Amino acid sequence: MDEKKLKQDIEIPPELMSGEEKKDATESEAPKEPSRIYKALSRIAFSFLLLSLGVATFFTVLALDFLDLVPFRYKIPENWRSKWPLAPYYDFVQLHQLPEEERFQQLMIKQQERFDREITQGNKDLEIRAKELESTYRGLIRTQKERYNQSMEDLRKQQEELLLEKKKFEEEKKDLESRKLAIDDLSRKLASESANLESSLIRFMEEGRRLDQVRNIAAVMDASSLAAIFNEVADDQLIYDIVTGLPPAHAGRVLGLMDNEKSGKIMKLGQNAVSLPPPGPSRTYIPPSLQNLIASSQALLR
Repeated sequence: MDEKKLKQDIEIPPELMSGEEKKDATESEAPKEPSRIYKALSRIAFSFLLLSLGVATFFTVLALDFLDLVPFRYKIPENWRSKWPLAPYYDFVQLHQLPEEERFQQLMIKQQERFDREITQGNKDLEIRAKELESTYRGLIRTQKERYNQSMEDLRKQQEELLLEKKKFEEEKKDLESRKLAIDDLSRKLASESANLESSLIRFMEEGRRLDQVRNIAAVMDASSLAAIFNEVADDQLIYDIVTGLPPAHAGRVLGLMDNEKSGKIMKLGQNAVSLPPPGPSRTYIPPSLQNLIASSQALLR
């Protein structure tokens, strides 16, 4: 490595170099090839400069023609003059060749045309925007209408339900009023029946006390005398009530001494008598009229 550097530092004439040394010297003297990036950048710069030169030349030629230094616009065919990029140039030249007043008028006309185009375009944009707004408005109105119809339908259903509830309430109210009237009537009847029952009970107790006195007297009387008295009494029920309170032996003797037909009627009353339960807490006998009132009350309360 040091020998190579030393040989490079010391210049050796070509005739004194060996073959390998001459090859190494030739390779070291040859220029290096540029990179791809450098080539691409150089091509882009060259193309840009070339394009700039073309554009500058084109505008220079147009400037010379406009200043009438090198006029060539009249030599260009008519069909080319109406195409880009020559058409704007010819319009520019034609405008600036006019007198000042006419050029001002032409500029005003072009400005007015431009304004008209912008106004027309603005009107079109406004029409498009108006159509969009109208479509949006119609959609909003349609949505609001659907919501309103749905709300009205819900309200109608609620009103129908309220009417049904009100009708049901009125019917129940009438039913309750009729039941109240019936209960009031039953209460009056029950009070009247209770009063009747109480008076009957008092009368029964009084009759019972009187019958007890009569039975005590009949119990000590002679059987033949008592039988003769019973034959003269027309009330068979009274005779039966008195006889049932006598001792069985004494009652049998009295019935045996009585008229056979009369005693037979008394015996029949005994067969058809209503058997009442004994008095006390377990007594369940209820008069038929009171039973009817209780049944009516239960039917009303159902």
